[in-house]
Amino acid sequence: MNVRTYCRRSKNDEGKQQFSLDVQAAGCAELIERMDLGAAPTLHYVDDGRSGDDFHTRSGLRQLLADAKRGDVIVCRDQSRLGRDAIEVTLVVRDLVRDRGCRLYYYATGQEVLFATAIDQATTFIQGTGHQMELEAIRSRTREALRSRVRDGRIAGGSCFGYTLERKSDGTGRRYTIAVVNDEEAAIVRRIFELYLDDHGHKAIAHQLNNEGVRAPSAGRRGSGSWAPGAVRTVLLNARYRGVYVHGRIKKVRQGGATIRAKADPHEVLTVEVPEWRVVDDETWFAVQERFGSKGPRAAIGRPPARYALTGLAKCAHCGGAILSARTRVYGGGKERVKVYACSRHHQRGSAVCPVTVYQRMDDVEGALVEYISRNVLTERVLDEVLAEIRVQIEAQLPKREADVSALESELRDVRAEQRRLAKAVALADDVPELVSELRQRSTRIQFLESQILAAKKTPDELAKLVKQIERTSRVRLADLRAALADETDRREAFLALFPDGLTFTAARTPGGERQIWKITGDVDLGSLTDAAGSKRITTRPPANDSNTSDPTARNSTDGGGGSKRIATPTGRAPIGRGS
Repeated sequence: MNVRTYCRRSKNDEGKQQFSLDVQAAGCAELIERMDLGAAPTLHYVDDGRSGDDFHTRSGLRQLLADAKRGDVIVCRDQSRLGRDAIEVTLVVRDLVRDRGCRLYYYATGQEVLFATAIDQATTFIQGTGHQMELEAIRSRTREALRSRVRDGRIAGGSCFGYTLERKSDGTGRRYTIAVVNDEEAAIVRRIFELYLDDHGHKAIAHQLNNEGVRAPSAGRRGSGSWAPGAVRTVLLNARYRGVYVHGRIKKVRQGGATIRAKADPHEVLTVEVPEWRVVDDETWFAVQERFGSKGPRAAIGRPPARYALTGLAKCAHCGGAILSARTRVYGGGKERVKVYACSRHHQRGSAVCPVTVYQRMDDVEGALVEYISRNVLTERVLDEVLAEIRVQIEAQLPKREADVSALESELRDVRAEQRRLAKAVALADDVPELVSELRQRSTRIQFLESQILAAKKTPDELAKLVKQIERTSRVRLADLRAALADETDRREAFLALFPDGLTFTAARTPGGERQIWKITGDVDLGSLTDAAGSKRITTRPPANDSNTSDPTARNSTDGGGGSKRIATPTGRAPIGRGS
């Protein structure tokens, strides 16, 4: 038996001592001591700065759910710490208490949480509904407070290029933030507007600014410190530069367990004039908007699905930028513009940001990668290695399975003995409701244990059937993946399944050195052949005489753990890129 504590603090809890992580940890420790469980191994799970209705990205809660086992004691402050979504938190409690047989305690009440009867389930759901309503009320108050700041010309969001944020205090001592024009950055903004009106495109403006070393807006850890065409476009469409504060155009909503950005209803958008923020005059502003044409500004919400097999899946080894698709003329191709793969940062921001000038035809890159995978990865030999590892894993579980069955049978004997004692007590006490409830709980537990024992007592023949079934499924998946790679419409899905960690494109040259090509490296996930192999990395090596790879060291490089093999292959057999 292990004792597991769970503590969570959301952003709304900051500054509230009663919900701080230290206080929660102390409360858990106090209850554990009162229950005389101090000698048991104690594991701690924490989520800091996570919302109560987030049940997908809370790593602490997800790890707790993955680790919890029968008989474990779980302690937290109260149900609101587990979550503030009535349905989701009810499912979590059901999973821990009823299905896994854990014992859950809230130290705020000192009571054990039960989930055996309809009343128990309804109580958990009703409490969850109250906590969810409280979260919605907090968010409503926060939203109204932000809109009040906007009406007063104060900042209700993050920083914006062209302005400096300053903290002020009102007469009551309450702090707030205002934006003040930054003269240096404002000059850059005005220049971008002027360049655009002089018929420079977004990409041309970004290249010019980067070549001159002009300071770019900060994008945090994900930024490269350079101008991108998208950043130029954002500047040109930001109404704040004409002294108009637009708040609430985009709202965050939960969908499918994730938070997404969506357009707000027009009546929810708040527009306030702040003349002191003006950087460009109305004539310049409206001339730029007119040049954008009748299409108007494109909504920066979400992204359309990728059209090509490797876009969004690969990155440049030199700068870390994404590999994108482009149309350009390539070496030996005459005036024809063809589809190519290139580094996005070089293509959009210029050589000052990334000097890699490889522009290689899409069909050449994809063809070389498909050929390599078909000859060296999606083969019967590799599949046989995967299946061999599956057999080893299943055989390794057999001793543990016997120990599990022994523990389940021992618990079953104890519960049956308790059931008999309770049955006698019920008969003598003339049907006391509390005793009847306890008796029903024991009956439910007996049914659960019997089903677990039956599932655990699989015979070797049944295990052999399982392996054969996995083998049949794996061979079907192998054929499906090979067919998907051969079909251009399905090729992207096959690459996504085979390379969940993505690919790296490195600039290389053909053996003669006359042209540049892309060299691709990455880990192939062999779990895409069978789910059972996903937890173990199978090390395989391409044939020693592989003619598709010029670097024997890279060709045979492998990695340990995770169900993948390392590939490294150049892609050049045809005309290569511009700039070679």
